This record gives sequence, C-alpha cells and structure tokens, in this order.
Amino acid sequence: MQSDERLQEAISAHRSGDLATAQDIYLEILGDNPENPDGLHFLGLLHFDAGHSDSAIELIRRSLEVNARNTSALNNLGNILKLTGEPKAALAAYVQAVEYESRHPEAWKNINVLLRNTGDYEGLLAIVSEIVRLDPENPDAWHTHGIANLFLGNKEEAADSLNKSLEFDSPTSPHAVWRARILAAEGREDLALKHLERIVEADPDNKAAQYHLAAVRGDELEGAPEDYVAGHFDKFAASFDEVLENLGYRAPDLVAEDVVTLATEKAGKFENVVDLGCGTGLCGPLIRDHCVKLTGVDLSKGMMEKAAELETYDFLVEGELVAFLSYDLPTRFDLAVCVDTLCYIGNLKPFMDALAKALKPGGRLVASVEHLEDSTAQGFRVDSSGRYAHTPDYIRKCAEDASLIYAQDRKEVLRRELGQDVHGLIFQVMAPEAA
Repeated sequence: MQSDERLQEAISAHRSGDLATAQDIYLEILGDNPENPDGLHFLGLLHFDAGHSDSAIELIRRSLEVNARNTSALNNLGNILKLTGEPKAALAAYVQAVEYESRHPEAWKNINVLLRNTGDYEGLLAIVSEIVRLDPENPDAWHTHGIANLFLGNKEEAADSLNKSLEFDSPTSPHAVWRARILAAEGREDLALKHLERIVEADPDNKAAQYHLAAVRGDELEGAPEDYVAGHFDKFAASFDEVLENLGYRAPDLVAEDVVTLATEKAGKFENVVDLGCGTGLCGPLIRDHCVKLTGVDLSKGMMEKAAELETYDFLVEGELVAFLSYDLPTRFDLAVCVDTLCYIGNLKPFMDALAKALKPGGRLVASVEHLEDSTAQGFRVDSSGRYAHTPDYIRKCAEDASLIYAQDRKEVLRRELGQDVHGLIFQVMAPEAA
C-alpha cells in the first residue's frame, strides 16, 4: 500500500513538472522492487519528457515484460515510437493494446492516425476482423475495419463497416460526420442522410453536420459557412501539417513553383504579397525569399497561431478572405497566392470581384482548386467531403467578368486521399496593366 501511495505522489509531481522529485520516488520504488511494472512505466515516461527517448522505450518495454496486458503502457509506448519515427512499431503496440482491451479509445484513435502511412492494411484488417467477431458492437473497431477496406479498394465492405460503426456509436462521436461523408462518397446517400439527420437531431449546434447534411441533400450552396470553416480548422490545427504530409500533399509546392518562375521572369522580388487562407503557413516559407512584405490571412485562429510560430509573415490577419480583399487597403498587392482555400467557396464571383480591387495593375494570383471534370450549369459542385471543385471554364468566366485576365492553368495531383488521387488545377489570373 505504501508503494502505491508513493507512486501516486510521484505521478502528481511528474504531472506538475517537478521531474526531479518524481524521478527520486520512481527510483525509490524500483529500489524496493526492480520489477515494479508501474515504476518502470512511469520512469520511462519521465525519461521521454526529459528528452531520452531510447531509455524511455527500454524502460516501458521492461515494464511490459512484467505486465504484458498493461494497455496504458502499450499505448504510451506506441506514442513514443510514433514520435521517434517508428510508425510500424508504434502501430504494433497500439494493436496489441486493443487486442487486450477492445474498447481502448486512445489506442483506436492512434491506430487510425497511423493507418494512412504504414501500408499493411491486409494484416490490420485480419486483426480487426477478429476483434469485431468477438465484439460485434464495437464502433471503433468497425471504424478501423472500414478504413482498412477503403485503402484496399473494398468500397462496399468499407461502407458496410462504417455504417455499422455509426449504428453502434453515439451520434455525438467526433468521427460520426466523417463516417457519414464517406458513406455519401461511396454512393450510400440514403444512409448518409439518415445518420446526418440523427447527428443534427442529437447536436443541433453541430455546424459540420448541418453543412454536410445540406450538401448530401443537394441544397444549393454557394460556399461553406464561415463558422464551419473556422471551427473545422481550429480543431484540425495541431495535427494539420502531419495529416497533410501523410496525404502526400503537394499544393503548396506546386503554387510555389509558379511563384518562383514568375520571380525569375521578373528578376526581382514582389513588393507586397498576400497568402490568402495561409493556414499553418505551409506556402509562406516556400515563397518568402521572393517577397519584400508577406501578409497571411486566415479564418482560423488556431491556424494563425501555428503560422505565427514560423516567423515567416510580416503581418497575420484573422478574417475571411473576400472581406479582407474588399477592405479599403492602404496598398494593393502585386502577388496573391491561395492554396486550397477556394475549395471552400463555390461561387467565385465575389472573390474575383474583390481580388480585382486588391491587385495592382499587372498583379497576379496563383491559386489551386480541385478540378471538376464534368460540366455543370453552375460550374462548381460540392462533394461529400464538403469541398468544392470547379471547372476551368467557370474560373475563367468569373475572372473575366471581374475584368481580370485568365493567364494559364495546368492539371496536377494535389494529394492522395483514401487511396485515390485528388486532381486539381494550378491557375493564374492577372490584373490588366495600367493604361
């Protein structure tokens, strides 16, 4: 009993940041019993907090030799292995945790984060299939079962699994809207509607559910609501860069390529540049050397805070980009970049009108959008992801209606998502030169 009390004292000191006191007590506990699994586990976490990842991994593995079924230790081991660049070993630790505790929420969350960049979907599917056989109402297991099937190209099986995860989970689950979106993308609009209606009924303030319900229902939407976009990216800010890296995200580099070419042709820097929808600042560092002054604009406060850490931007402005461009700005821009932000705007006419007022004569926009192959009367369409795709003819018309020149475009793969290429356009529009 005394050992348990001392362990709690050590954990309390550890959590408060008093690592020296915590270490002394952990070592005291291990001095009395060198095989104490909790002492080894928590001393390992302390070593990691102190920057000693190798000894942290060794200590937690020693702890698991004594108590192999400690799912918290397995999950923490997975976290450290993931952060030290060993995703396959991390995934193995997380999987072992859910084999012992089939409803370990943190381990399931971590499995799904890692699933995108480990590649052994067949092996994981075999394990998860056994878990859902033994625990057939486990929503997290069905969720992972669905994702693994998606990456293996088993679209019907994936939709069936995600439908079961929705049926067995709470409608307020953080994964619920995403699962319903995938059902819609796989042609199960009736099921997606049923679940989205259930989510909105349970949580009437859920902006994401309201927006995706309208999209799946086929409501005429000219753009994503500002509060939805801001809330979505605020939640996403901490993991945004990592998630996009796992998707093979290329849009910032593709836009930056055009900027470098333009700067080379110009043989000098752009005086006044704006990064519209700058997010965490993925494009800023790629173009910084070609800008005298660089301003970043974004709706999401969380994203802006991440961008500020880069110390790349001269100014950061929290706001909606059309409203920003419509301000009575003291100076106009000779270059604007807009990386995958227009995918949250369907009707581009207000954007192009505002851009025309904000660009200097001869100023340019370099932007990316998702490419809509088939023609529609509108020229844009929202899909189950909540993002808009646009046709080149529509973008050209909006630009020309605003007295801008549609300079060029090229088709590119922007990223891979759920095992499929997402095709886009990198395009440029230009303000006419002064008469």
